[in-house]
Amino acid sequence: MQDIILVGSGGCMREIVWQMQEQNKSAENWNILGYVDRMPPEEHSSVTVGNETIKYIGNDDYLLARTELTNVAVCVGEPKLRKKIVEKLKNNKNIIFPNIILGDTRICEDVQMGKGCIISMDARISTNVTLGSFVFMNTGSKVCHDGELGNYVTLSPDVTLAGNVIVGDNTEIGMGANVIQGITIGTNTVIGAGSVVVRDVEDHCKAAGVPAKAFR
Repeated sequence: MQDIILVGSGGCMREIVWQMQEQNKSAENWNILGYVDRMPPEEHSSVTVGNETIKYIGNDDYLLARTELTNVAVCVGEPKLRKKIVEKLKNNKNIIFPNIILGDTRICEDVQMGKGCIISMDARISTNVTLGSFVFMNTGSKVCHDGELGNYVTLSPDVTLAGNVIVGDNTEIGMGANVIQGITIGTNTVIGAGSVVVRDVEDHCKAAGVPAKAFR
């Protein structure tokens, strides 16, 4: 079992704790030492998930002061905020960002991914897919053959990307969205929940609807 510290105190973090708990029932993988956040929850400093209490152990400075190798998972769904946190924590070379592969995923052996990715339960990643670093795939999300996801991409629950879809850095795709084959979605872009993307989406914009239409 590996020790790990989580960053964040919101719903994203609590769901990842729950998934780690479920995974540990069949094979002990992660021992959560606690969590860090800029500010602890207002009512109390600990977070309870199921029967486990995750203690608050400090803010970002706590991690920046660590002198021993430390596994850290940044449990923040919003891409730009996740990037901001990672860039700060990278100043401490003792921090390690492992890829977290949670329960009941299906990932082809030829998939390539960077570091710090979180792949949630029931996710599926097919053949010849490339993921950058700090990608967050939420529960039930799917990437079909020959896909390419940039750094800090977020796929919300039940997103499906068909084959040969390319998603640029720092882009977030909302819950239940579907993207047909061969589409390119730009960097710093947001796709609304439930959208069906049938044409390319440019950088630095939002798109929503069935079919999705882009606007700035």
